[in-house]
Amino acid sequence: MRTICCVLLFTLLLSCSSDDEVPRDIIPIPQMKFIMFDVITAQETAGLTFTKDTNALKQKTFELYQQVFAIYKISRGDFFKSFHYYEANPDKIKVLYDSLTAYANRKRQELYQKLK
Repeated sequence: MRTICCVLLFTLLLSCSSDDEVPRDIIPIPQMKFIMFDVITAQETAGLTFTKDTNALKQKTFELYQQVFAIYKISRGDFFKSFHYYEANPDKIKVLYDSLTAYANRKRQELYQKLK
């Protein structure tokens, strides 16, 4: 009887956990959106600079990624581990992409306001 109660209690505790939470070793969505924005910006910057030389493009992209990771005090492994986690969880990556899109739109509006 005691074993059954323990199993039921354990099951109840597991079922009460929130699906919105991410594991502790995964970068949370609010921080991940800023990192992804800067990673995408770095990738596009390298692509615009080195369009013909693929070796130089790869090297510059790698350097810019390293700068982004240094700014946020994370490793390349931390970023890609988190990114793969979000890829494997469609509901969470949708929230991440929606958040990233909203942030990018706000940044674009700020830039347009400065240009006026």
